[in-house]
Amino acid sequence: MSNADNKRKTEALFEFIRRLALKNRLDPDNAVKIFTTLLQATDGKGLSDEELSEITKLRQGEIRNVLRMLYSLRMVGYRRGRHPTTGATRYYWYPDYTGINMSLYWRKKKVLEKLRQRLEYEESNTFFRCPTDGLRYTFEEAFEFDFTCPKCNTMLVEEDNSRVKEYLRKRIAMLEEEIRRDEELLRAP
Repeated sequence: MSNADNKRKTEALFEFIRRLALKNRLDPDNAVKIFTTLLQATDGKGLSDEELSEITKLRQGEIRNVLRMLYSLRMVGYRRGRHPTTGATRYYWYPDYTGINMSLYWRKKKVLEKLRQRLEYEESNTFFRCPTDGLRYTFEEAFEFDFTCPKCNTMLVEEDNSRVKEYLRKRIAMLEEEIRRDEELLRAP
């Protein structure tokens, strides 16, 4: 795999984490910062939330929320240990590379399904667009409005959506190929 491929996949992973954080009402930049810190921990033992707090300068509560979010998708794992001085139970977090790959794989499958649905929608409808404000309507909607924009009363113009359909077909083909490669890697011993 080339450096460009690795960089693209890393950026996609971070974008995925940002979106998850937003969905969970967490700061997306902090979520990426916490995950990146875990990726950079090379001792193999993982980092406690206390250590993550020292490194990232973030509150432990926020760190725990991000870790819970990542753990729910199996993107991180943990092991239990003891605090070196107090002996209290401590959790050491580390990236779960198998879980990360599976999360991305399932996300790609969901995106592929949505792209297929969108292509089907584009192929099964005729669209009209208002040349003034750019609003888009299906044939049925345009018919309801007598082919006149309900917002500005401009006559609607039939839209050629062949470029949209072609773009969707290309994206679907690319994603199907990525998923096929991912499946080969996931099946490999």
